[in-house]
Amino acid sequence: MARSELMTWEPGAHASTFGGNPVCLAAALETLRLLESEYVSNAAKIGAYMKPRLQQFMNTHHVVGDVRGLGLMLGIDIVKDRASRERNPDLRDAIVVECFKRGLLVLGAGSSTIRLSPPLLIDEEQSDCALRILSESISAATA
Repeated sequence: MARSELMTWEPGAHASTFGGNPVCLAAALETLRLLESEYVSNAAKIGAYMKPRLQQFMNTHHVVGDVRGLGLMLGIDIVKDRASRERNPDLRDAIVVECFKRGLLVLGAGSSTIRLSPPLLIDEEQSDCALRILSESISAATA
């Protein structure tokens, strides 16, 4: 999918990988329609719902050093000591494993950050479930 001024291939110059595969174009157009009509605004809404709840983790989990992000791309820094903000990569990895055991897929980012990047169609109930599992996983890994 590209602007017409970029699509100047001579017939036979490229296979369908590079131009005009109708099924792929239909999927791309539908993806753009869904992003524009629903998913971008949902990412902003649910991200704004999740971020303050994650920030509350700093009151209940001494190893959470910071929470940051925009929309649904959120990061939780795992530290040894909040005052020094010394990173704790081993604990971060243990939390990621605990989340996996409980059915929540999260990613490590950088040396000691947990990255959340849920699907753009997530709702509040699903995000509450994810946050509950994440909190339980932090507790289990620090026990």
